[in-house]
Amino acid sequence: MRPAVSQWGMLKDALREAIEGLPGFRVSHALFTTYAFEPEFFETAVLPLLLPDGGEGLSLHAGLRRLQMEALLRDAPIDCDVYFDARVVVPGTPLLPYAMLPVRLGDEFHAKIILLRLQDAAGRVRCLLGAGSANLTQAGWWENIEAWYFAPPFDPALPPAGLLPGLQHLFAFLAGRSRQGPATATAELRALLEAADAADPQVGEAAFGVFTPDGPRFFDWLAGQRALRGWGGDGEARLEVVSPYFAERGHAELVRELLAAAGAAGVDLWLPEDPWQAGGTAALIEVERYTELTKVAGLRWCSFADSGLAASRKKEGVPRFLHAKLIRQPGRYCFMGSVNFSNKACKSNFEAGFLFADGGAAWLQPAALPPTRFLLPAQQACHAGIDEGALELGALFDWRTRQLAIKLLRDADRQAWSDCRVSLVDLPGTDFVLPATLSLSGDEPLYRLLQTCPWLRLRFEHGAETLAWVQQQGLEYRPPPADLRPDAWRILEMWRALGDGARGSRPGDFEPLEVMLRGRADDGEAMPYAEPEQDLFAAMAAVHGCFYLLRRRLKVERERGSTARCDYYLAAPRPDSLLNLLERIEAPPEGRSIDAVAAWVMLLWVEQICTDHSDLATARALRERTRAQLDARLTQPPLAGLDRQWLAWAERMFLCEPGGESRVARQFTSGEAGR
Repeated sequence: MRPAVSQWGMLKDALREAIEGLPGFRVSHALFTTYAFEPEFFETAVLPLLLPDGGEGLSLHAGLRRLQMEALLRDAPIDCDVYFDARVVVPGTPLLPYAMLPVRLGDEFHAKIILLRLQDAAGRVRCLLGAGSANLTQAGWWENIEAWYFAPPFDPALPPAGLLPGLQHLFAFLAGRSRQGPATATAELRALLEAADAADPQVGEAAFGVFTPDGPRFFDWLAGQRALRGWGGDGEARLEVVSPYFAERGHAELVRELLAAAGAAGVDLWLPEDPWQAGGTAALIEVERYTELTKVAGLRWCSFADSGLAASRKKEGVPRFLHAKLIRQPGRYCFMGSVNFSNKACKSNFEAGFLFADGGAAWLQPAALPPTRFLLPAQQACHAGIDEGALELGALFDWRTRQLAIKLLRDADRQAWSDCRVSLVDLPGTDFVLPATLSLSGDEPLYRLLQTCPWLRLRFEHGAETLAWVQQQGLEYRPPPADLRPDAWRILEMWRALGDGARGSRPGDFEPLEVMLRGRADDGEAMPYAEPEQDLFAAMAAVHGCFYLLRRRLKVERERGSTARCDYYLAAPRPDSLLNLLERIEAPPEGRSIDAVAAWVMLLWVEQICTDHSDLATARALRERTRAQLDARLTQPPLAGLDRQWLAWAERMFLCEPGGESRVARQFTSGEAGR
């Protein structure tokens, strides 16, 4: 907890140093567990850190950054599973391919763990393991003051003795916890470690603990680890506890159990405060809990002796909440992880952390004065009105086929509740019988809802409400935000990169779009727009070159057997696809109309490329729509007033192979030109 370094800087640097400590290795699989989860933050800030270069050079624009990550992960996938508490509200939906795996427990799914598998060109494999207090949220990685620990990289065939038991318990607990979909990264990591033999214990190595409702309790594990390492209590040492949250009741018993497990004589408990409240410093705890804890024998309220840690933020600074959870005997040992000073955390939640030797002095000192004001700390937003005992439902939506499948997840429920009728709470009038497969059109409210919400709130016919988390597939076909839909000329510029041999949709391909998005006035409005000043044939030469490069790239993809990439460029709702270009020609952005002849040539190219791939249903559908647009434009000025023979010649000229213009010109006689 170094206040001079930003939270983001500490966590980012710690993770990158661990990865870069294995030169030549790249991350192939990743497992994350978290209580709260924010997909956009995870995709723009955390996932890029797993890339070989840590995401250097990616756009700072969040939307573009996600598109760039999508392109990079397509060529070099990272198999990734993210487990989170199903009761916590998740803002936004994923744009990148990884498994979102909600977990329902009686209490909280609260541990924060990162486990990575890395491999080098020779096939050697190493693993990285970290745990701490930071959720996969902007607050956790950017704003709060957190604590995190990364163990040194290890060979999964011979993991450290202090890590293997915790890892094995982790996988045993996760098995079957989420039936939402395949957890392929988890399966790979579990297979690596389930047959592993622990290395000989090393002096000073850290121990990794995982605590579950049906597994070892934190207090029992702490006492056992102390005994294993010879960290016996001397009956006089005091225990320092830093926690932003506290037990609701049973404080005296909780303190007694902790002291017995820790081998300590008393507890120095940090009192969380916000010093910048308008009415004066406020203690971030309910007054009733503060009063009850004050009465507990052996406990004293404390503050940080270091003034830099005592203040959570500067008055003019961004609010910073100390969210770290630490239990330490100064000079002996420290536990760092997700365990708050509460009964749920110590006895019934899913929690995790590291225990390691501590050589430091005391951090805390007795509080000078009791607080006069009390304020509850901010709580994570959870879904209200959900019946935790209701049937467990899961959903799968494929953006490409636009099919939504909703089913009961437990075998016993499927036998007893098949043909049960449910309705969508957020869309009155929508009801169906389980299990259900719904085909959605692009203009349906449910289709639009899934673009911003990763769960469905369902009501059973008997009145109980539950959530069905929606696992998403075919994310390349998910409509992008409106600001990531460039005009036609910018789309063509994206294809220029294909001339360098790139496979398309690379990070650099989106640079023209970034320039456009950054070209905003101070008031946030778009800057005045004008098409490039160039004559018709110069403009058509640019169109010709961009389309030719795309056509050639698609031919290469077909030869490789990659029809999926062809489908992407034909019909995916992405900035660099033909579908997006056609939609921009049909309905250009306000004030950005396309010259009629330029639009005509673009449509001819779209039709030609669709003809190249006429065996694909997506190409046939797009060609039909393009032909309708071409026919309509030929009946309107200025094309309606042009000689059809001249138009036929121009069509051949604009669509020919580079260098073939002279052959087309010879076919166009001087008499025809005179018309």
